[in-house]
Amino acid sequence: MYRDRLAKIILLAILFPFIVYIFGSCVLNYIPPTESYKKTPKQLEELFNEKMAQYGMSMDIDSGEYSYGNSWSKTVPIVCKDGSKISCIYYPTGKGSNALIDYLEFEQELSGEANETVYLEPLFAFVMDEFAPNMTKNKDETFEPNMSKSYNDALLVCDDFLKGNEQEMSIYVSPEDDHFFAVTFNRKTDEKTTLSVRFHLWNR
Repeated sequence: MYRDRLAKIILLAILFPFIVYIFGSCVLNYIPPTESYKKTPKQLEELFNEKMAQYGMSMDIDSGEYSYGNSWSKTVPIVCKDGSKISCIYYPTGKGSNALIDYLEFEQELSGEANETVYLEPLFAFVMDEFAPNMTKNKDETFEPNMSKSYNDALLVCDDFLKGNEQEMSIYVSPEDDHFFAVTFNRKTDEKTTLSVRFHLWNR
């Protein structure tokens, strides 16, 4: 009997670190991240539909299908009351509900009509407002002055891109101390012009 009890104690001593590790991993998976730039697709949908309603836009994150290249991605059509053709492309860390977005892109295909509204700037401002809210506290300053643009300077770059003919422009913005993410503006001029803004929010 003593040997059986000793064997159980030894077995528990061996298994205990693994049990703690598995339990800890499960708990961490359910704890939402505190960083503003780490959001799930569902959080993106809720914020977008709340903030972009003023522009007549909404999205349903469950529309569209996942595709796999080097990583998972999903293209979600943005519903626009004025008929604009805008899509959201995001790259999550997985397909589960707790997956986080690390790349985010908004793309608008232009019709070429004279009175067409280009929404790249308000879409860019939405991402800064919701994924880097600390930037809005002082829109003329940045946490990383040697590397990144302030909120207002970033909007000026976006405006310059829209008014110019550059195919691509890149900047960095900083949502908090010791972190910044890349922003890339892109222009494709095929049969129709497509404008996009892409965010590399964080590294996995």
